Amino acid sequence: MNSTLISAKPDSLVEYLIKIWRNRSLILTLAKRDLKVKYAQTLLGLTWTVIQPLVAVTIYTLFFAGLMNFKTEEPYILFVLSGILLWNLFNYIFSQGSSSLTQNQDLIKKLAFPKIILPISKTILAMVELSITALLLLALMIYFQVELRWSMLLAPFIILPLVLMSLGLAFTLSAITIEKRDLFHIIPFLVNFGIWLTPVFYPVSLIPAKYADLLYLNPIACILQLFRWSLFGGALNPLVLVGISLSFLIFIIGFFLFKSKEDKIIDVL
Repeated sequence: MNSTLISAKPDSLVEYLIKIWRNRSLILTLAKRDLKVKYAQTLLGLTWTVIQPLVAVTIYTLFFAGLMNFKTEEPYILFVLSGILLWNLFNYIFSQGSSSLTQNQDLIKKLAFPKIILPISKTILAMVELSITALLLLALMIYFQVELRWSMLLAPFIILPLVLMSLGLAFTLSAITIEKRDLFHIIPFLVNFGIWLTPVFYPVSLIPAKYADLLYLNPIACILQLFRWSLFGGALNPLVLVGISLSFLIFIIGFFLFKSKEDKIIDVL
């Protein structure tokens, strides 16, 4: 007769990862649900994924390239769209992933599964929207006759550290706000100001030289710089490796913090 051992001992890392893998179908189910809910009863559906960044690009281009006369090596519209593309990816995974526990309280109370798959499922929809916006960027690159280069093949892989860092921050916020709900309102509010500390719509050359190196403590800025280099070429500061390393560190810290708090989730929600 087979027996099942029930223990209060936390899962080992290997056991935990196996549980996540076994629930991969639930991740896809949750992502499909989010896609249907987000665009249900809308006339344009996924077209909004293109319209929203296009409107933002138009506003930024008119204001910063037109009125402020920002100069970039590549056409400004390509510069700012590449920035918006990555910033929106980060913002969606972080904001939706960090609130995924409170959004799914009924599911958490009814089913037994690794709760970490809730924020992970948000990356699926984020990547779908990223892919659609990337097609817009590709079309504009063809229009502006951007030179083909081998580094373009690296662009999809450069996005991975950003996804991991976004998840790491979502894991961290989810874990610490289980018991401290005030932080759930404060931290996302502060993170929204991060776009001003990231060269999304302004070139790095605008930052005074004595402060420029501090930019590379911002993982998003480093990933964005590397992403633009892969698409458009140009000089690349080796300090981007600092930000890339920090992105992986943030993911690891967030993952283990969430794992350590997971057993308390159902008791607190």
